[in-house]
Formats: sequence, C-alpha cells, structure tokens
Amino acid sequence: MATARPADRGDRSAVVAAVAAAFAHDPAWLFLLGDDYDRLATGFAGALFEPRVDSGDVWVSDDVVSTAMWVAPGAGEPTPESEKIWSSFRASAGEAVGQRLDEYQRALDAVRTRTPHWYLGVLATHPDAQGQGRASTVMAPVLQEADRQGLDCCLETSTLANKAFYQRRGFTDVIDVEIAGGPPTWWLLRRPQPKD
Repeated sequence: MATARPADRGDRSAVVAAVAAAFAHDPAWLFLLGDDYDRLATGFAGALFEPRVDSGDVWVSDDVVSTAMWVAPGAGEPTPESEKIWSSFRASAGEAVGQRLDEYQRALDAVRTRTPHWYLGVLATHPDAQGQGRASTVMAPVLQEADRQGLDCCLETSTLANKAFYQRRGFTDVIDVEIAGGPPTWWLLRRPQPKD
C-alpha cells in the first residue's frame, strides 16, 4: 500500500510528468491550455508546483506518481517568487491562454469560500497508477489536519467522475461555477468531519 510524504524540490520532474499525464483529458485543463496542451502542460504543472512545494503542503505518494497540491488557509497571496513563475509561464503560453487563466480565476473567485479553508488546487495520479488508492492517500494528511483545525476544505472539478470521487470523501456542498466559454465546473466544499 502506498504511503504519503511531503514533496520536496527534487520531486519536481516526477510530479510534473504525473500531473501532465493525469490531466491530458481534463476539460478544464484542455480549456485553459487549448491546442497547445502537449507543449504547455508540463510548464503549467510546474508553475502550480513550484510556489507551493516549500510550504510543506504538497504531498506525494512514496513512488511520486500521485500528488495533492494544497494551499493553506491565508497562504493564497502572490509572492515575488510566484509572480515571477507565473509571468514566465504566461510569456511562454501566449495571450489567449493568459486570458483563459484570468477568466477561470474570476469564475472561481465569484464562488470561493470566504472563511479560512484549505484549497486543493491539484490532485493527480499518473494514469498508469490510477484506481489503487493513491489519490486518497495523498489527500489524507491535509484532510486530517483540516478536521483537527475545524476548517473546511475546498476544490473545483470539471468532470462528473471526479465530482463523485470527491463527494464520496465528504465534499458534499456543491456550487456551479460559470466559466465563460469553459466547461461545466463545480466548486466543492468539505466541512470538518467529527472525530470517531
């Protein structure tokens, strides 16, 4: 059975490869990256990973084929490092991708939970390793911490299968996200779970 540990910078290549492969058919990522998915997916995954890894809130399976990238409560403000990373990605991706990223962010901001919460920005398992429980394993440390803190956990998804996966794990509050030109998307919220 897989175990989870905090990621470090040495995990970048494996994480980026797993995330890019996992989201190759995801409606939101295909909307954001468009026809340039193959060229841009690893850069996009890297831009999500790099600003988060040093916080200790990125978790990976021991074989680094599954990852959960969280943002801790109060940690969502851009830093000079994250701004530089995203500027570089946007420059390589082009204006159309940048506009879609902005639209996607505006749509999320319209429904985002206003109280302190943990945000799961990425949950991915390489397709070759899916269905073996790794995603649940890498989510578990932060879900347990959120329960201990009495805080909500939130995320968005654009696939019905993922929506059902998260609902089975307690993300039962659902809000429709309206993304201009984008796929049907849902904002999901998990309330703190009582201790057994």
